Amino acid sequence: MESGAQPGNKNATKEHRLITSALRRAVVQSPDKLRAACEKVLQDAADGNLPAFNAIADRLDGKPAQSVSIGNEEGETFKTESTVSLRPQETREEYLKRMEL
Repeated sequence: MESGAQPGNKNATKEHRLITSALRRAVVQSPDKLRAACEKVLQDAADGNLPAFNAIADRLDGKPAQSVSIGNEEGETFKTESTVSLRPQETREEYLKRMEL
């Protein structure tokens, strides 16, 4: 399965994601802490914290397409668009199964 990294780079493969692995273990051992963290982010967003709101929106709806304009010395601009999809939308049941909760 392609990881999106340079050929031969195994740092992005699932078995080498150290932070993700550590977080998964911590969540399984203390699911209440994950819920508390989620509730904190939700409350922060409700209190007007824009980064917290964006984190929720990006997680639920996916990040919006980004547009970049590049210019040269003559003032000509070139526009490119890309969409980054970190993970397809999934149901709660699919998420829990994937997280092994």
